[in-house]
Amino acid sequence: MEIALPKFCFLEGEFVKWDDAKVPVSTHALHYGTAVFAGLRGYWNEEQNQMYVFRIRDHFERLHDSVRFIFIDLKYSVDELIDITKELLRKNEFRCDVYIRPLAFKSVGPRIVGMDITTVPSSFLMFALAFGEYLPLTGGLHVCTSTWRRIPDVVIPARGKISGTYVNSCLAKAEATHSGFNDAIFLTENGYVSEGSAMNLFMVRNGTLITTPEYADILEGIIRKTLLQVALDLDIPTEVRPIQRSELYVCDELFFCGTGVQLAPIVKVDHREVKNTDMPVTKKMQEEFFAIVRGKREKYKHWLTPVYE
Repeated sequence: MEIALPKFCFLEGEFVKWDDAKVPVSTHALHYGTAVFAGLRGYWNEEQNQMYVFRIRDHFERLHDSVRFIFIDLKYSVDELIDITKELLRKNEFRCDVYIRPLAFKSVGPRIVGMDITTVPSSFLMFALAFGEYLPLTGGLHVCTSTWRRIPDVVIPARGKISGTYVNSCLAKAEATHSGFNDAIFLTENGYVSEGSAMNLFMVRNGTLITTPEYADILEGIIRKTLLQVALDLDIPTEVRPIQRSELYVCDELFFCGTGVQLAPIVKVDHREVKNTDMPVTKKMQEEFFAIVRGKREKYKHWLTPVYE
């Protein structure tokens, strides 16, 4: 997928041209992964001539939680981050779906090299890109269970979107793609299902929508939280509980969810087809999700932040 570069990004308190946005080669986060990030999406509604950013406050509240893990000083409040995001999208004159990436990071410390993050100052940047599908939303994915295990909370907390943690995700994704799969599913250290390489996971069994719990070393996903609520509103039974690997081989339906992946159906796991390839629950959830994020469901308008007011 070829992505057009934006005109402006936000760096160190000001909007700068994309080509002028630079960080020093001695940036601590570049060497040690000492950064936290968020991923947000803005959805364009052609009929309303409006872009809606989905659950922007929830994303920035989680970003404020994430910086606490590695002592990053995020000097912008949630409301200020919302204002910066809206101004960034306007300055780039987006009239399409976009992906938004804020990054709070450790910059250049007094000693250049070293592990003491308490003495390294913090910086912040944000950019946005015109962005479509991360993984195919139709046709279905063929995924594998990764030989790499999900990094546990006692090593690095998965509930924080800490940049260095995502090396774990990159290893699983690379293994999957080199083996001919679309993506991977992590298992925890004790062999239970965790999540995808960089997305949460839902399974359908006997009409119940099931997802893994927070203690399965998952990111506390905002789309995951959204879908649990939407399912209840659609009278679809839900459960949050441990999932064994073998359940993936006998489930009725399966799908990934997350801001990047959105809601992507899975049709095969480790060369085994899901039972119901028509995927009625998945399709119903997918249809409702895209109606919500594009501003077509009045009931959920409180989750949407309009950009062009």
